[in-house]
Amino acid sequence: MNFIKQIFSKPSVQQKQSQPKNQNSDFSIFDPQYTQVRLRDAKLLIKDMKKLEEVLKFQPESINEQLKRCYALHIILSSDQYQVIDKVILSCEQNHIKPVALNTQAKTAVTTNINQTCQIMSDQQMIATQFQNSMYLNVSDQLQLYEQIHQNESEFMKIYFNYIQRITQNSDIYNSCKFHQYPYQEESLNRKLQFVWLFKIINMLNFNLGFIPYLQFSFNHKTQNSFIIKDIAYLIYKDCLMEYGFLRNEITDMIESYSQLQIRDSLQFYELVLIMLEINKKMQIFYNLRQNFALNTSSVRDIKWFTVEKKQLIEIENFISKAKLLNTAQFKKSLMVPTQKILMENLQKVMQDPTLMENSFLKEPTTSKNIKKINELMYSPLNSKQIRMSNHSRQQSKN
Repeated sequence: MNFIKQIFSKPSVQQKQSQPKNQNSDFSIFDPQYTQVRLRDAKLLIKDMKKLEEVLKFQPESINEQLKRCYALHIILSSDQYQVIDKVILSCEQNHIKPVALNTQAKTAVTTNINQTCQIMSDQQMIATQFQNSMYLNVSDQLQLYEQIHQNESEFMKIYFNYIQRITQNSDIYNSCKFHQYPYQEESLNRKLQFVWLFKIINMLNFNLGFIPYLQFSFNHKTQNSFIIKDIAYLIYKDCLMEYGFLRNEITDMIESYSQLQIRDSLQFYELVLIMLEINKKMQIFYNLRQNFALNTSSVRDIKWFTVEKKQLIEIENFISKAKLLNTAQFKKSLMVPTQKILMENLQKVMQDPTLMENSFLKEPTTSKNIKKINELMYSPLNSKQIRMSNHSRQQSKN
């Protein structure tokens, strides 16, 4: 009876004071009782550099801890607090933020318990054989489903960690999309640099769209990590909108003046158009998933889609077909090698008029290879005979 009273009795004030207070309690990023990151804790990292330093040095031991830390860093990187952003970037460059080493003990324990349950069921030799088989299959299916969920969340965690590193390594690309402008003025004027920049943004966007299969699987299976994954999905979706909007605006402007582009630039422009049409399909899938990660879908603004009318697309394709033919012809022309007949004609012209020396093929560098070629043309029996015949004909014409 006294034992039961002790269980339900409230601890005294002295007992409360004697209990050590955990410094990480009530801080959702460190506290394992929280499966999500509270917004106020994420904002605290922007104001408190000491707390940010603790998060950067913190080594997670589980999927949930790693997802919470990366989520908090993602919020910082998407902000406009450049001093804090530089701190995160520097920490990544110094390799302070490391991937988590997953502890497989929990998974092994679950697998062992299920196997033991199956063994006990087999030992007891249940009377209903059909019921026994169905129970075994259910336990086996549950084990397989658990492994699939664990693998999906583990892969998602690794990819999300890599994405945070990508943002820090390509902060110029990320910030240019954030403000919808090129980091340097010359890149908006130089077509070559402009295309390079747009293809870099496409790589970032395609990487983000690679999260879709993992999110689809996670939304269909609820676990303790489901809430933080939904929060992460919201940030990734906003990044996709940001990068997609930049690409849409730039390529749409090119469509209005594509006929003025040079041949090689027009080919790259056409490639951008085709890539954006494929990205449209993936963005539509992500757009349809909004109800899974946004409590209020109206809070996620609608997408202004990249569109090309069918008639206009046909005109672009016809223009590009002509550009490809011209580009092929110019390429072949650049590869043309003068024949022996052309070389002989040029040589005869030079011998008749030495003033043509500067504009003739003899203007090539006087390398040993060129000297050998000229000697072969001048002193071969066949060529010398042709030269004597031409000199003889000129002598007769003078007479």
